[in-house]
Amino acid sequence: MSLSIRLSTPSDARALDRLAGGAPPRGRALLAERDGVTVAAVALTSGRVLADPSWRTGDAIHLLRLRRYRLLRQGGRVARLSSLSSAAAAA
Repeated sequence: MSLSIRLSTPSDARALDRLAGGAPPRGRALLAERDGVTVAAVALTSGRVLADPSWRTGDAIHLLRLRRYRLLRQGGRVARLSSLSSAAAAA
């Protein structure tokens, strides 16, 4: 099984809603996907963690929190992440 971490997009709204049980976080989030299935997420602004109880997500949550911490330390502000992801997509 492979685990990938990525920044959410508007098309991830359904997956975030499923993880949150109907109250998804506002704004962007980091997602952990295992074999293409979103198993956990962490909101960039609040740090709120969402996880699918039917998967083992301890490792995914740890990596999400670590990645969020590193992003915040690098950029200082979460709002800049959308411009960073846009620049990366353009490159």
